[in-house]
Amino acid sequence: MLRYATPMKLRTLPTLFLFLSCVGLPLFAQRQPVLKQIDLPHSYYYREMYLPQLTTGPSAAAWSPDSHSLVYSMAGSLWKQEVSSRSAEQLTAGPGYDYQPDWSSDGRWIAYAKYDHDAVELWAVNLETKQTNQLTHGSAVNVEPRFSSDGKRLA
Repeated sequence: MLRYATPMKLRTLPTLFLFLSCVGLPLFAQRQPVLKQIDLPHSYYYREMYLPQLTTGPSAAAWSPDSHSLVYSMAGSLWKQEVSSRSAEQLTAGPGYDYQPDWSSDGRWIAYAKYDHDAVELWAVNLETKQTNQLTHGSAVNVEPRFSSDGKRLA
């Protein structure tokens, strides 16, 4: 059975909409910060620009020193691909989201950021052995690792 609103009920709808738009909806729209460590005036910048955004396609590509290969982030892992090839080799796997790779000048290491357990730490993978090493600790927010031109330092 269908019921129609009475004129009295119709008059309360604008009041309900006004209440929700002024008081109720803004409460639902507030986003909790992804990382509690980011407590800056511009936390939106860090949350939207530095924290990884899940993608199904490649992103954050870095050239090898000889310019014959690329390393990139895709679906939370790092991949290495020869420019002349259509296939790629997966370099990292497991928990977390690996992104922002940088290639060392000697071509032996890839430094990258890993988002895992509410922190962004810096890691490196040895391209010969495929062993990964955590470089930073402390549940901080470390982003955009870059090797120095001589490969001896990491910023």
